[in-house]
Amino acid sequence: MTLATFSRLAVAAFAGLVSATTVQAENGLTPVAAKGNDGIYAVNVATRRGDCDKGYNWLILVSGGRVSSAGDTPMEASGLINSRGIVNLLFRGFGQVAKVTGRVASGAGAGTWTSPTMQCSGSWRAIRRG
Repeated sequence: MTLATFSRLAVAAFAGLVSATTVQAENGLTPVAAKGNDGIYAVNVATRRGDCDKGYNWLILVSGGRVSSAGDTPMEASGLINSRGIVNLLFRGFGQVAKVTGRVASGAGAGTWTSPTMQCSGSWRAIRRG
């Protein structure tokens, strides 16, 4: 797999714009000790618009409402899940970016993503695995 192909896959999965601090400021979100949402999530991503790869699987870690990358990945994940389960994530890798939004409850979630740098967008679904 070439770096360009991996980059496209990773961005379609999730890619970030900035740090969680910026997410907090722009969206009025603060991290919460939401143990009900904590854990490792397996995320399935689908591209609906644009020329990004059609699908990808990804792992994220949620701890105290803060989101980060899980496993061996070159992508930098940041973001928050607030006390109502609202997901607001940003990811960055290989110069590509995307914003992920949605909702999580009872160990499952769904939402949308968009990448202004690659002009792609789509949906995601996640299941807590641990």
